[in-house]
Amino acid sequence: MRKNRIIYYLLCAAALAFASFYGGPVSYTILFGLVLVMPVSFAYLLTVYSFFKIYQSASGKHITAYDPVPYYFILQNEYLLNFCHIRPNMYSTFSYIENMYEGRDYELLPHENARYDTKLICRYRGEYKVGIKSITITDYLKLFSLTYHVPEPISVVVAPRIIALKSLRTDNDPTRNSYKENTKIRQFPDAIVRDYIPGDPIKSIHHKLSAKTGELKSRLYYGEERQGIAIYLDTHRISDDEYIYIPVENKCLEIVLAIANYYSMQSTASTLKYYRSGGDLSVRKPNHRPDGLFQVKCSSRHDMEGFHAQVSEVPFRSDTDGQNAISLIATDRDFGTCLVAFLVITGTGKELNETLNELSKSGTSCVIYYVSYEPDVSGIISLQNQIIVPVHPEDDLTRVM
Repeated sequence: MRKNRIIYYLLCAAALAFASFYGGPVSYTILFGLVLVMPVSFAYLLTVYSFFKIYQSASGKHITAYDPVPYYFILQNEYLLNFCHIRPNMYSTFSYIENMYEGRDYELLPHENARYDTKLICRYRGEYKVGIKSITITDYLKLFSLTYHVPEPISVVVAPRIIALKSLRTDNDPTRNSYKENTKIRQFPDAIVRDYIPGDPIKSIHHKLSAKTGELKSRLYYGEERQGIAIYLDTHRISDDEYIYIPVENKCLEIVLAIANYYSMQSTASTLKYYRSGGDLSVRKPNHRPDGLFQVKCSSRHDMEGFHAQVSEVPFRSDTDGQNAISLIATDRDFGTCLVAFLVITGTGKELNETLNELSKSGTSCVIYYVSYEPDVSGIISLQNQIIVPVHPEDDLTRVM
């Protein structure tokens, strides 16, 4: 278009020079003809703008990320002129339309309409606009253009997808063969017996063997911790720019759902904890704690649908202090008695390291998923019973996890 416009201006200048030096009806006819091109082009653009219509629709307002849904749009010419160079512009950052190519021009004959049936695919969790956002109208000579904004764009609410993991990476799965003595859960007495040590519980004394040997003997209680897994989700919104925070929040929720789904297939319960700020904390509500921690449970595969629905609605807020919130889980019973703790975070700090220290002291194994565009794990303390996994918002979780 810029090239055509430059050529047009050069032709106008040449015609003006020719008319100035030579005069005559021919030169002035050429000059007036070139000058009239501009108002005629603008009149054409205004006509198309007034009589052009677009209709579009997607199947349902609530959809799941990467789940194709039926979508169609109709371009309609309601005038006597031929409409050329009609170019749809898409909302292409968070979604895309199958078999649609940016920069493609359409042509409509008088009173003609064209319908295009295809599929709409959303990439991220959130609520945003999809489909066609505007139409660029260009005149016949491609000199000038006008943008027609769609008056009623499509808005959808997208839930995060559930990624099915066949297995966790071996080095990232500390739950395999995880056995340790647990003083809180004494359910499976082992056959090993040792001499009584002052401080051992009276219930642990092996009376028959003590009577037989004449010395006090204590049973060793070991528990293979079948108390499920605990997940902490950092709900601090990292930016006010939706192009930055939507991919990060979507990846965090994908990780949470992938973990819960993986363990639900093994009949292992999952408990998600996240901090929710705002509201009257003195009012008791379901799944509500006075300290601001909310929880969502998934006990089996049959609970995944409800778990998915609740996780999809987890709010992220910029006024949520992620570091202070994570310190609450250090004294949370579910994290003290769980099989393994998963922390899905978007930032690091002193509070995180202090929490990891407390969990380590209680014997809790941790896996930390740090989601960021430039995840720098150097600020996270390195402990023996923890694994740190940096995750970029566009990473494939089947490879990362």
